[in-house]
Amino acid sequence: MTTLLLLVRANWALGTFAICVYGCGQGLTIPASNLLISNLNPQSRAAALNLLNFSWGIGAVGCPFAIAALQPSHQIHWFLYGVAASAVILAVAFGMAPLRAAGQDSTAEARRVEQGFWVRRLVVVLGLLFFIYVGVENSIGGWISSYARRISHGQGSVWAVTPSFFWGALLAGRALAPVVLRKARETNVAVAGLILATSAVALLLSAHNMSWVLMAASLAGLGLSAVFPITIAMIPLWLGKPGERAAGVMFALSSMGGATLPWMVGAISNRFQSLSIGLWVPLVGSMAMLGLYYGHRNSKADAAAA
Repeated sequence: MTTLLLLVRANWALGTFAICVYGCGQGLTIPASNLLISNLNPQSRAAALNLLNFSWGIGAVGCPFAIAALQPSHQIHWFLYGVAASAVILAVAFGMAPLRAAGQDSTAEARRVEQGFWVRRLVVVLGLLFFIYVGVENSIGGWISSYARRISHGQGSVWAVTPSFFWGALLAGRALAPVVLRKARETNVAVAGLILATSAVALLLSAHNMSWVLMAASLAGLGLSAVFPITIAMIPLWLGKPGERAAGVMFALSSMGGATLPWMVGAISNRFQSLSIGLWVPLVGSMAMLGLYYGHRNSKADAAAA
């Protein structure tokens, strides 16, 4: 909250510091909120997490419009005040909520569980899924408008809204996922989604006009939509109770992937003077996630402990 207030009248250095502190706060709250929702909905973890991530997506899509509306009158600080006030209200609400704390393991038991935990196969698999997924999502969402502009040769402005098709389909998929998850197992939904996403990226790379680019962007967003919430739900399902300790590391890996893979797209594109070649990064990433999910679709927490 104080970080957002600092941004209102801050100079460049103070504003940069405030953004860093705000990012640290998000780094703490995002894993905690996901684990909270997961633990409160043990029978429908993936469905609940899809709705949570859908809500975040609405905010991510809607806030730029609010800023755009306030920008002409130079009133963006009111937006920051509003976000700060909302953060205070949420903090008070969570502080007053009658949530029961999970029992803490004894020190001896905690040490026993910790031994060998980080080298378990499913811990590594989940770490890879978190790293690759956010990297793939950011690579497509961040580079697709540049790719579309090259396909359209800069004519018109349709290329500029291409990311909206991707993110819009991502939101729609997360809104519909709880319905699908009532009848299908989480890992099967993830596998189906990754097949669609991989096919969509391949279609994108072979597109020669904007119609195909827009279709590929929409299909890619739809295919990826349920994968990340399902991956979060896999933490307790694959790792059991000790897996909660790994949540922070998993989300840290997702942030690393989100920063690394889009950079790789740019670096490879620059090296070969072709964005099409650079976009093989999310294609290979989607294929890798598909292989990881398909190979472990029947895994359970007790298997991880073996």
